[in-house]
Amino acid sequence: MPGTLVIEGCSYEKEPELAIRIAGSSDLKQWPVIVLVDDSNAATSSLMEFLWTFFTRFEPAADIHGSATSVKRFHVGLEQPVVFDCRMKPWYTEVLEVDPATKALVDEKFDRIIPKKWQ
Repeated sequence: MPGTLVIEGCSYEKEPELAIRIAGSSDLKQWPVIVLVDDSNAATSSLMEFLWTFFTRFEPAADIHGSATSVKRFHVGLEQPVVFDCRMKPWYTEVLEVDPATKALVDEKFDRIIPKKWQ
């Protein structure tokens, strides 16, 4: 995903404010989007794993941070880097394993939905 930096950090339990610190780092200002994960190798092993990690491990109201925020007419604006805290949280359920039949169905459709250059 162009413009996206994936950072592996310590667990949420050890440092719940890590995403906020990353968003405020002047050294990372050039990155538009940063995704904070527990395991960068697993999260970036394929586009499917990246999307799964991204969309199942953050709460939009609590886990999106920018270096600065603004509000204009009830619209929140974020300045880069925008950090998505996609680490597992203590209240999340365990990661589910996909059954083979469902996996086969999704895999069959994946190439038609996601462009090859992103896979």
